[in-house]
Amino acid sequence: MDKYLGVKYKLKSSDNFENYLKFIDVGIFSRKTAIAVSPVSILTRDDDGVYTFTMSTTFKTVTVNFKLNEEFIEERADGVKVKSVIVADGDDLIQTQIEDNGRKSTHVRHFTPDVLTVTTTAEGWQEKCIRIYEKVQ
Repeated sequence: MDKYLGVKYKLKSSDNFENYLKFIDVGIFSRKTAIAVSPVSILTRDDDGVYTFTMSTTFKTVTVNFKLNEEFIEERADGVKVKSVIVADGDDLIQTQIEDNGRKSTHVRHFTPDVLTVTTTAEGWQEKCIRIYEKVQ
């Protein structure tokens, strides 16, 4: 993942994101705000091996700090706390989130030098969400 550290990617397209947010019970105001913005995402890592994934918009900045392969409590942008674990597999970061009710979502972030593709699935949801981010020059 080192070659993608510090690279900024901005959301260019989103497919099925609102349907996913509905499935995980995100309220209408938060849902409408989330689909109206184009976040900029950046992945960094400190000297202790702690990664930081930051998504910034004009409304809000969401920061997730994690170590690979270690479970942590994450506060989603809608304020819900979930158990998460992120593993690396080649150019992918695979995140599994489990809500208190047991519902599980998986976010696969596939990095290339110019594009970040995020594919989201959830147990019990028959669809998938694909969000495409392009490198900011």
